Amino acid sequence: MVIALTLALAGVLALAALAGAAVLVLAVALVQGMVIAGWHRTLGVPGAVGGMVLAGVAAAAADLLLWLRDDPRPLSPAAGVLGLTIAGGFFHQLTRRWPRDQLTASLTGTVTLATVAVLAAVFVSARQTHGGAALVSAVALSAGVARLPDLVPMSTWVRATCGLLLGAAVGLLVGGWTIVGPGPGLLLGLAGAAAAELGAALVRRAPAADLYTAAGLPLALAAPVAYVLGRILVG
Repeated sequence: MVIALTLALAGVLALAALAGAAVLVLAVALVQGMVIAGWHRTLGVPGAVGGMVLAGVAAAAADLLLWLRDDPRPLSPAAGVLGLTIAGGFFHQLTRRWPRDQLTASLTGTVTLATVAVLAAVFVSARQTHGGAALVSAVALSAGVARLPDLVPMSTWVRATCGLLLGAAVGLLVGGWTIVGPGPGLLLGLAGAAAAELGAALVRRAPAADLYTAAGLPLALAAPVAYVLGRILVG
């Protein structure tokens, strides 16, 4: 179920990127919402309601600012949102009812959640670069397909290797069909798959993995890949 949901989200992101920036913002918000929905439950830390509100506001602000703001440093609004979110995280802990059990774990979980949600918004900035729709599609689809080996019982390292190879193959195909090109597409696919593997590994180590967070996290972590490598490899 988790893998099917991840693949569905990857497909939604790819189609939304082709449809336009405004549609992509909605697709990114869906991914962010899924990660946020089960994050505190996955980590087993308190403060879920306030943490979800804080991360949701940070995600929405990052999405809108990265979409609407015309800035020579396109990711600078995200940095501002993260700075305010950290301050908001401390305020959230002060407003929690006494006794504030697991204060450090709750604060860390909330701030980390907001950071992951803001990272997912980088897909929006990637869409606005040269070849942006193809970049987002290549990385999102590669990250989604990289989860397919989890369907087959095998060792962790073999599963991860197969996931990386599948992601690289998808990136190669998408790049070959688009302005990205096969070489950059292969690298983008490999990096997107690696980000997805990292997200899956984090979920596997969590005390109680939530379905929605497990499905959305690999894609959220893949977003910076589309922007950073896209700027380097495609321009």
